Amino acid sequence: MIEHNSFYQAMINATCQTFENMAFMEVMEHFDSSYEIPADELIWNSLLINDPVQGEIRLAMSRNTLKNLTSNIFGIADDEITPSQMDDILNELLNTIVGLFLTNLCADDQEYHMGLPELGENEMPEIDANTIVWKLMTTEEDALQIFANGASLVALYDK
Repeated sequence: MIEHNSFYQAMINATCQTFENMAFMEVMEHFDSSYEIPADELIWNSLLINDPVQGEIRLAMSRNTLKNLTSNIFGIADDEITPSQMDDILNELLNTIVGLFLTNLCADDQEYHMGLPELGENEMPEIDANTIVWKLMTTEEDALQIFANGASLVALYDK
């Protein structure tokens, strides 16, 4: 695997491109690196990467942030949004982010394989030594966090 972009920047680029193209919103690093999305507001999903490395990427945000994104993407009022639409948007955001992330990391002719996004249940898994965290926010200062874990995936991280 040839790294066209550094691991950390590749994820930021993929997230920025996804949000700009899907929701017409800019994303940047969060100004408060210690900020945590309150657990009672947290909604998240995950996607497995199967090849050429193995790992998992999780996307987390508040329910209100997801509702705002869903409203922007579908062009509908907040009170018209269904839980199914919110789930669809969360899954499509993660699927697109991971696809762009892998495209940024892989050589031009390198194939990659990933699973389908799955909605998270209950609390997020613990962060361990094999987890890299991106703390980001939209221009509206809505926080979102991305987590990558799995030994072969995070081994690509060039600190």
